[in-house]
Amino acid sequence: MKQSPNPRQNHQILINDQRVPVHIRVMKRKSLRLSVTEQGEVEVRVPAGCRQADVNAFLAGHHDWLAQRLSQVSQKHQQRLATFMHAGKSLPVECYSGSVLNVNDDVVMIPLDWSEPERLSAMERWRRAFAKAEFNRQIDRWWPAFRGYGVARPVLRVKKMRTRWGSLSSRGYINLNLALTQVSPELLELVVVHELCHIRYQDHGTGFQQLMSQHLTDWRQRERLLDEAGRQLL
Repeated sequence: MKQSPNPRQNHQILINDQRVPVHIRVMKRKSLRLSVTEQGEVEVRVPAGCRQADVNAFLAGHHDWLAQRLSQVSQKHQQRLATFMHAGKSLPVECYSGSVLNVNDDVVMIPLDWSEPERLSAMERWRRAFAKAEFNRQIDRWWPAFRGYGVARPVLRVKKMRTRWGSLSSRGYINLNLALTQVSPELLELVVVHELCHIRYQDHGTGFQQLMSQHLTDWRQRERLLDEAGRQLL
């Protein structure tokens, strides 16, 4: 009888002379899947009945990939702590003796005694608050040009998305990527107009392109800049 790993049990592997925790999740699936979260946590999704020996062999076979991925996550963490991308500008991060996060036009001030998780958490909370206000402002600004299509103003949802900047839901939501707080206002505007144009055209055909040109004559140039930003941010 095969023994399956306890879905609540944590394991450890040795990566670059450091013990790294591994979270194992038993699921209804046919194969093993390995992932590393943005927080640097290693997770293995395994089929029910999978033997621990098979999990260990799977991890050993992906040792080099794990080392590379964990190194990339660590570098991103350090970059986030050293600089803060906001509205198309890279702001330096400095520590001070205060007790709250301050984001100014030319610098970000972080309390000296905050830990790394506290700093990253505070930055994300600030981004979400900014995103809710600024994204809604952009939608409100452009909505008069689209309200004639017979639908209600879509409701904003700020989300983390790995492969897209935004989407328009048939249920009345406009989903915008939190990472848009890091690009210039012109590129944020592009995504907002793009998604609002989908109210009239669900595809990216000729009609959609003509509508985009009607509202933003330089949308293709902005789209190229957004693609470049996406290679860095998504």
